[in-house]
Amino acid sequence: MPKLSARDAYLRRKYGITQADFDRLLAEQGGVCPVCQRPPRHGETFVVDHIHQRGGGGEIRGILCRYDNHRVVGRHKDHELLRRAADWLQRRTGLKTPQNRKKRVRRRKKR
Repeated sequence: MPKLSARDAYLRRKYGITQADFDRLLAEQGGVCPVCQRPPRHGETFVVDHIHQRGGGGEIRGILCRYDNHRVVGRHKDHELLRRAADWLQRRTGLKTPQNRKKRVRRRKKR
């Protein structure tokens, strides 16, 4: 049996998938993070997003960039909350705030 790369060994141990599985999942997503829609930068490694369950056995959702996995998806477990937040961001009232006025420049007093 050929020696596994450190990354492949980690993926097998932690998530039960191979590097080939990881690459296939990322390719199925179009090679981008499904949240921010950007591809990995040079040297950047995306991460496995999975449902956390006590004792393990959580289902793998897909591959995300580290930022979205930790800051967006990782902090909010309630999908209904995120759906309401997305709806809120699309909400419009038709009311407008006043436009910024130019600030007056104060002149120094001559002495």
